[in-house]
Amino acid sequence: MDAYGRAGLYDDAQAVFEEMKRLEITPTMKSHMLLLSAYSKIGNVAKCEQIVGQMHKSGLKPDTFIINSMLNLYGRLGQLEKMEQVLKAMEKGPFVANISTYNILINICGRAGFFDKMEKLFELIRAKNLKPDVVTWTSRIGAYSRKKQYQRCLEIFEEMIDDGCYPDGGTAKVLLSACSSEDQIEQITTVIRTMHKEMKTSLPT
Repeated sequence: MDAYGRAGLYDDAQAVFEEMKRLEITPTMKSHMLLLSAYSKIGNVAKCEQIVGQMHKSGLKPDTFIINSMLNLYGRLGQLEKMEQVLKAMEKGPFVANISTYNILINICGRAGFFDKMEKLFELIRAKNLKPDVVTWTSRIGAYSRKKQYQRCLEIFEEMIDDGCYPDGGTAKVLLSACSSEDQIEQITTVIRTMHKEMKTSLPT
């Protein structure tokens, strides 16, 4: 199932799933997850929702990873209302939103240009006693970078460093994409190179 899913052969993945049941091999949470992943890649929302429904009928409780996958799917397809419904259900139900959950939501809202919503989600991370990671910070910077808001990107970058989170290649990329002049590009390049040298120096030999 995993191999077929990765290759985009979702019908074959479904056939293996059905063959498991025919052979009286009970599909596990992992089995459902692999099938869900296969259909998620092609954006088949109806089929993914059906798989989650099958899990409930089988007595399996979708975990946070499954819920995050559905959030990501809805977000990718612009079905923000369904995304909001899932988030509200997570807040009321047994599912615990983790940093990956909020990273998905922040990335989707940022790409859609919903900056206020994105920032409220970021504040909610703090309220939930979760720690933003490099994906969280880079997604925020990326949202403003697409609008060429260079100064805002720098402000968030400084917040990121003050919070003890160091940038990766993705962070550098979105920072550079925010630049609209050679001076800005030079400034960002210098900062990233300096930080890279400092990190190497601080590592034990």
